[in-house]
Amino acid sequence: EKPLIRTASAPMFLLAKQVRENGIKVVLTGEGADEILGGYDLFKETKIRRFWTRNPSSSWRPLLLKKLYQHIPNWPRRAPAYLEAFYKTHLHKTDSVYYSHMPRWDTTSAIKTFYSAEMKHALNGHDSISDIIATLPGDFQKRDTLSQAQYLESATILSGNLLSSQGDRMAMAHAVEGRYPFLDYRVVEFAFSLPSHLKIRGLNEKYLLKRIAAPYLPQAIRKRVKQAYRAPDSASFLKSGPLPYVDEMISRQQLSQRGYFDPAAVDILMTKCRKSDQSLISTKHNMSVTAIITTMLLDRLFVQDFKHTSLDRSAAILVIDERHNGRSHASA
Repeated sequence: EKPLIRTASAPMFLLAKQVRENGIKVVLTGEGADEILGGYDLFKETKIRRFWTRNPSSSWRPLLLKKLYQHIPNWPRRAPAYLEAFYKTHLHKTDSVYYSHMPRWDTTSAIKTFYSAEMKHALNGHDSISDIIATLPGDFQKRDTLSQAQYLESATILSGNLLSSQGDRMAMAHAVEGRYPFLDYRVVEFAFSLPSHLKIRGLNEKYLLKRIAAPYLPQAIRKRVKQAYRAPDSASFLKSGPLPYVDEMISRQQLSQRGYFDPAAVDILMTKCRKSDQSLISTKHNMSVTAIITTMLLDRLFVQDFKHTSLDRSAAILVIDERHNGRSHASA
């Protein structure tokens, strides 16, 4: 019921379906562990970028990013130069309160390049980052680098995306209830009281949690490379065979009629994603494809074709009264 830019909801939906088919109705999940115990690559990226800033001309410091992205296709051929250029943007702005999230928010903001002139006019230069900064606690700048990044990640993406779009909605679609032990308030309070070196040791994420889990999890799991959890992005929509609804949603007629996106710009994007090798499609373009299609679907389902169901007021009151008193009142 809102536009999406990430596709992790899809595998979560299928996983919940399999859980339900196996007769399980309640599951414990790991949401929150990355936020409170330093598990995300973003936290390590920030650490590397700050280290790189001390010697910007270094040719080997940016290679530390390779430790985070060994799973990226075509790494030897493409990734080093691409990642170095990407993360060098804003490298010196270490005094920014959102330094940790600059590269990610730049990527997400790429969708704006596909907005129509009408949409850009309606936004009137609105700066959503300023809205976030205005909500930061007074002592935010006194916190260490990791704590700042953890706060921003938890405040901006945990509730609305991980726990809602990607979590509860996908699980409850199959009547599965997710429970989140890492988000017990006592666990969260304890985790945020820990020094940062117990969360990330060097580039070893969730260091303390791994130590605690050592007697219970095999080393192959504890030491495996962390990877993103998502479905294919643009390829799912554009390379998996004919999908009439996608063709309709991104047609010039529909795009022009609805007015959210620039038809010419969208056409160039979709053509590129259809013809190029998937490993060469950037994250920002994958996100943009997902955002455009899901926005158009949202408009179709909840604006154009939304069916208003009216319920007779007197009948509604009667039902409520029956449930409350166990009997009906004609006077209701």
